[in-house]
Amino acid sequence: MKTIMVLNLGSTSFKFKLFDMDLKCPQVGSGSVDAIGSGKSILKVKAGLLSEETILDCPTHGDAFQMCMERLYSSNVLKDLSSLDAVGYKAVLAGEVSGPQVVDAALLEKIEQYVTLAPAHNPVYISMMRQMMQMCPKLPQYACFETGFHSTIPLKRASYGVPHEWRNWGVRRYGFHGASHSYIAWKTHEMFPESRRVISCHLGGSSSVCAILDGKSIFTSMGATPQSGLFQNNRVGDIDFFTLPLLIKKLGSVDNVLAALSKESGLQGLSGVSNDMREVNRAAEAGDENAQIAIDAFADNVTGYIGMETAYLEGLDLIAFTGGIGQHSAIIRQKVLKPLAYLGLKLDEEANEEGREIISTSESRVKVVVLETDEEIMIARQVAQCLS
Repeated sequence: MKTIMVLNLGSTSFKFKLFDMDLKCPQVGSGSVDAIGSGKSILKVKAGLLSEETILDCPTHGDAFQMCMERLYSSNVLKDLSSLDAVGYKAVLAGEVSGPQVVDAALLEKIEQYVTLAPAHNPVYISMMRQMMQMCPKLPQYACFETGFHSTIPLKRASYGVPHEWRNWGVRRYGFHGASHSYIAWKTHEMFPESRRVISCHLGGSSSVCAILDGKSIFTSMGATPQSGLFQNNRVGDIDFFTLPLLIKKLGSVDNVLAALSKESGLQGLSGVSNDMREVNRAAEAGDENAQIAIDAFADNVTGYIGMETAYLEGLDLIAFTGGIGQHSAIIRQKVLKPLAYLGLKLDEEANEEGREIISTSESRVKVVVLETDEEIMIARQVAQCLS
């Protein structure tokens, strides 16, 4: 039996899924803690007969882990940490080190080197991995880096127009959301094996668009950091670097500029309303002009990347939407797809409004699907392969 726990950490969120990889339906438990450090964290755990949702004080990710484990122990879903065969992490960035890696002192040092490029993610993973080492030193840990799926991107597309020596510093396009895009590659091949040229649109709190040819990534919108590409909930996305002197002059320091670009921009900054697309939509419907601009700009941004990636794929067979926005926002899907009619894409408006799995018409030359991604099962599969 391979019992594997997968941890997915955000700057203020903790998610886990527990898998028994010998079962046909391997997921046996899941849970999350949101708003960590706010004083009013929301804990949700489902495992066995347990289904709990409660508001409590959870200061750190380590506390979130302990709270979730206590629920698993009390419900007899898990005896203790030593009952696990391994822990897998949806890790973000360690430069040229990619794919599934054994967590040890050398790897932790490498992840530490790239904190400046992934400041919202790398520190919480380092802390959690070290805590796990202390709690259960013999438990195997594997970091499955988001960049792994994008290792097939050609160097000509991974390179920025900077001195080539800078690649040694880590200045290159890596790409992220690898677990999600790899799941979409696997799932769409299972559904439509004849669809070789696929574009995966992971749209949510953070968003990216990935071109997939025969199951492999050949380009993605995110670059050296998760801050780039499409604008995010409160991250800037792409911006002209030469605005930096002006922004420093206006905001007072580089640190202030980086904070504004990573925490006060994206949907939040452009709409002036919220970093949640649902709230922005409601404001737009009430006549808020800035909210409408944010919606239109976001959708237009996605359409633009789809157009570029269609060129890289030399055609297009299928578009997949996933993530919170991709799955649940019919208006965003409609706005993204409308300009793509020139590809022979025909949207089934009723199916789109209802959020069905297939939202293109039977006459459409490009299939369009709406799928729930499962990043954690892709991590669990990688860990299971390592254990084998």
